[in-house]
Amino acid sequence: MKYHATRVFVCLVLFLGGAAFAAAEDGVRRLLYVTVPDGAGGSKGQGIYIFDIDDGHKFVRKIEVPDMGGTRGVCASPATDKIYYAHGNTKLACMDLRSEKKVWENVYPKNEGGADRIQITPDGKKLYVPSGWWSSDPYNKVVDAATGKLITKIHVSDTGGCHNTIVSLDGKRVYCASTRYTYLTVVDTATDKIIKRVGPINNMIWPHTVNGKQTLSFVNVDHVVGFEVCDLQTGKKLHSVLVKGMEDQRRRCHGIGMTPDETEIWLVDQDAKRHYIFDNTVMPPVEKGHVDVSAKTHGWITFSMDGAYAYPDSGDVIDAKTKKTLTRLRDADGEPVMSSKFIEIHFRGKDAIRVGQQMGMGMVGE
Repeated sequence: MKYHATRVFVCLVLFLGGAAFAAAEDGVRRLLYVTVPDGAGGSKGQGIYIFDIDDGHKFVRKIEVPDMGGTRGVCASPATDKIYYAHGNTKLACMDLRSEKKVWENVYPKNEGGADRIQITPDGKKLYVPSGWWSSDPYNKVVDAATGKLITKIHVSDTGGCHNTIVSLDGKRVYCASTRYTYLTVVDTATDKIIKRVGPINNMIWPHTVNGKQTLSFVNVDHVVGFEVCDLQTGKKLHSVLVKGMEDQRRRCHGIGMTPDETEIWLVDQDAKRHYIFDNTVMPPVEKGHVDVSAKTHGWITFSMDGAYAYPDSGDVIDAKTKKTLTRLRDADGEPVMSSKFIEIHFRGKDAIRVGQQMGMGMVGE
């Protein structure tokens, strides 16, 4: 494994509040890697589509992945120059960013669960692999990122449904959610032991996010057009926040994220093709507007590392400040590219020097 001091430095700063790397730098190319097809809907086709953030999010090229199944999660590491993706419900793969060749791939038998919204530690050493919202397997697998070998398993939920997983910016904690369990599970990455259960949440947990200081979690729950706020230190739920006029709706929002500066919460209402925006400088957050998107998919939202752009799974690129849609991700034929499994990667030459994340996490550190 190759390390350069500058690469380690920028990696550390990113995970300790990386929105400081806001503007493009000389010699650095900022790219968006979008995996298609999305396992929950979106565009057709197979492969990884690359877009140039600093050239109006124009299509650059496509990495052909002929055996790509429906993708479930993606992450990358500047420490290893690798990208990792979960696909086909049962597969987890590692690809070298330089050669664009597959390094390893695991196929998990049904009794070992599958692979859903994966995450990686900042040092690039361990992958956390939830078995899938569709699976009755109760575990989140811990996988050696270099070899793909299983390190251990974390028992998240007796009935399975392990779905969205978040590694904290400092790499010390993992936050595991199950769509069949009303508690958020907190894991110490040094020991891979559970140290806390947060909740109970009012219903089953879908997408969720955390702030940079790991004091608060914002959670999508079943059958509510809104979200819940939890205190990660006390382990208790603090607030239920509902969209005005939607208090009696019994449908699920799928997608929640906060701007990197943590001033806003964006809540996805995929059925309405709308994202509700909340002021997060007050508690509980207060609704202040909305943004409409181009297409109905299964629902997702995250942001560019510098906080300039909001990325829903419709492929729209939204100015996060003005709330105006700037463009839409399109392939070489001009067709929209829609997926919620994508990752921002910055390169200096052929070296990946920093990466974003797929979960709409806050970036304000200690």
